[in-house]
Amino acid sequence: MRTERRAIVHIGHKKTGTTFIQNQFHASRSDLLDAGVIYPFPEPNHSFALSGLFHQRLGERAPSPRNRYVLDREGSLSAINEELQASEWHTLVLCAESLAGFSREELSAFSKWLTEFVDATQIVFVVRDPVDWAVSVAQQHLKTRGDVERLLNEPEAPRWSNIIRRFAEVFGRGAITVLEYERLAAVRERFAARFALAAGLSPSVAALLQGGSDAVNESLSMEAALLLGRYNARVPETEGGRRNPARSGIEPKAFAGLRGEKFDLPQAARLQAYAQSRDDVAFLAREFGITRYSYSISDIPPSRFTEEVSPAFLDALADRLVGLQGQAIANRLLADAERMRNRGNEAGAAAVLRNAAAQFPTDQRVMRALAAGKGGKGRRVG
Repeated sequence: MRTERRAIVHIGHKKTGTTFIQNQFHASRSDLLDAGVIYPFPEPNHSFALSGLFHQRLGERAPSPRNRYVLDREGSLSAINEELQASEWHTLVLCAESLAGFSREELSAFSKWLTEFVDATQIVFVVRDPVDWAVSVAQQHLKTRGDVERLLNEPEAPRWSNIIRRFAEVFGRGAITVLEYERLAAVRERFAARFALAAGLSPSVAALLQGGSDAVNESLSMEAALLLGRYNARVPETEGGRRNPARSGIEPKAFAGLRGEKFDLPQAARLQAYAQSRDDVAFLAREFGITRYSYSISDIPPSRFTEEVSPAFLDALADRLVGLQGQAIANRLLADAERMRNRGNEAGAAAVLRNAAAQFPTDQRVMRALAAGKGGKGRRVG
């Protein structure tokens, strides 16, 4: 007789540490499986797979891992089914913010699939202070959107109750667990572990999810967000519903981590974010006993929003531009060396690589190309 199995399905909310949790679970998936917890799919973010497999509305999007699930739904579904049938486990963990946007029909199809493998499903939803959440969402949108004034002055509403009610209709009210982001984030390096414990996983499993203090900083300072938003207005991410060929896809990374003032919304927008969240806050208090966000409007801290440019940002931007320029020059030298080698000019290629190594002694691509040249491998570099 097989052991009772359950699914823990984390559906976000967005900007509540989902990516951090996904990366921690994915990095530890081998140890987790040894402990009877399966975290499936090749990608840390299960939104790609679950959207590709269960979304009914499949509009055109930028290329992503989702495409392979869309193009071969039957084959992809068979593959995950085989993985779940072949492995020994008692708990299935899925983590996908895209589920929060699923329709009732899509959730029903997803639920039907789950029941083939588990006896019970727990839906985990993380909420965050609605003002802080609105600030973080606006910052995230500025990475890809150019409607700067709208993003600064029209904060997004959380709509927690709509999401939770939709899931409750499909999975039942008793299946819903709501967690507070602030509790999970009290100790950053234990964020995923605290999530695991709160979701009902054992302390021994949670212990496998420690660490993460070396995570890449992808946040935007006030100045970087405003500058990137204006760049997006001039070079939109999409044109006519398709990805803009003038975009490389790395633009947000070029601005991420630049020192400057902490990002914030104007005070009027902060107050609006507070006001438009009151129904959802009351819903949490009534249905789940969460009262952390039931504070008075007078308790909202003053905004730190500014459009002044700090010296720290100017220094960081200058350093970043120098680094990007160096990468561009190194790319050109590597391409020159490759062309010379393809024409049989090994001596010329070696000279170019020596020049590149002298200019960029810490560039790993240059060092590999130089080593390959000395070894007489004559292989393509990059």
